[in-house]
Parts: sequence; C-alpha cells; structure tokens
Amino acid sequence: MGYTTWVAAAPQRRQLILQVDLIPDSLENQGDPLAWELSCAQGQFDSHAKRLGKNLVAAGLGHSVIRLGAEMNGPWEADFVGTTTYEQKLWAKCFANEVTSLRQAVGGHFLIVWNPNACTENIPYSNFYPGNAYVDIVGLDLYDDTCAASNGGTAPVTWSQLVNEPAGLVSFEAFAKAHRKPMSFPEWGLDQVPNGDDPAYISGIGSTFTNGDFAFESYFDAGDDGTLQLGPATPLSVAAFQYWFDNTGK
Repeated sequence: MGYTTWVAAAPQRRQLILQVDLIPDSLENQGDPLAWELSCAQGQFDSHAKRLGKNLVAAGLGHSVIRLGAEMNGPWEADFVGTTTYEQKLWAKCFANEVTSLRQAVGGHFLIVWNPNACTENIPYSNFYPGNAYVDIVGLDLYDDTCAASNGGTAPVTWSQLVNEPAGLVSFEAFAKAHRKPMSFPEWGLDQVPNGDDPAYISGIGSTFTNGDFAFESYFDAGDDGTLQLGPATPLSVAAFQYWFDNTGK
C-alpha cells in the first residue's frame, strides 16, 4: 500500500482515510440492487471485509478511518441503497455485517464512517442507518451547490440556502446530535457552477468545523467533475481557507 510509509513517518499524527464500497464493482446495479443486498445482508461478503481488516493491520494501518459505502444515497454509486425502504434496510444490515467483520482483525482499531452525500434523493437517514454500534463518525459530503444547482441551476446560492436545504447540513447536524456521534466533512469543495470562487462557502465550512463536534475534514482538491482546485483561479477562497485551516489568521 502506497500510504504505509507516509503513516509510519508520523504514526501519532497520521491516519489513512479509506473509502471502500460494500461490494465488488462487478455487482453494480443501481436500478435493482436487491440481489446483492440480499446476499450481503446474509453475510456473503463478510469474508472480504475480514480480509481487508487483516491486510490493513499487517500493513501498519490498523488505525485507519474507513468510509464504508460512502455516498450510498447517490444513484451513481456502485452500492447505492436503492429506492425502496426494504432495499435500504438490507443495505444497513450489509453495512453492519461488514463492520463486524472488519473489527475482527486482531490489532485493528478502525474508525468507521457512515457517510451520505448532502442534498441527494432525500431518503430518510433512518432507513439506511445501521445503528450506533456500527458507526464511530458520521460524515456529510457537502459541495458548494444546491439540489437546484446540481440539477442544472446556475443562480448563485448563499451559505444559508445551502445548509438549510431538506438534506443539507442543518438536518444532518440534528441527526448526528440525536445519535451522539461526532461529525466529519469527508469531501467538500468549490464547484464551478453556480458560485465559483466563493469565500463565503469556505468560511461557512471553516466556522462549522471549528465550532462544532467534528472529527476531520478533507477538501476535495482533484479539480474534476466540475469542482475547483484551490489556487490562482480562486484567490478569495484560498485566503479564506488559509484563515480557517492554516491558522495563519488566528
């Protein structure tokens, strides 16, 4: 694994954050996930999760943070929860099974993140939440757009509009508080549309992270799928990011 050297150089300060799907890509079927969900709920993929846990421990990555089935409410994901409550409950059982198997690795101290995407499908979280026993951290992927922008809207949106949408940050914070779980922003970042260089969004994330019960955050700096990298094209956002996350202004 390419990150073993990086973690080993400062094991008290560095952790690998790893996104892992519940199923092999070959089983992907967003339109009808019931077949694989039934199999997974019956434990047929537990051995894969158990092997992953053992391999991580053997590589010196036993303290990794695992985003298991991340963005599961997004129909673009291989392990999409599905559109019916029955499918979603099976998905939650599958998640619980695999967490149990991961935790069987001797020497493993994994932190498991349950991580939907904001403003997506508006599926009740309770339908696919596996239970507190299987989750250490709840995470929300929150990019700088709204449901309207994601569906082709181009009008600028404010931070308040973004966080107060039905499946936005405010509702997710309430869910996290009700379940007594720390939060995280596993993915967040600027979108080219509708706001572009948007320091208000950066400051909104920064203030929320600094003043709330958060475990970690990760700016998505790949610059693809319509996202913007922090750099010369986003000078206002760079300054806001440095203030909140580089501690240069505080």
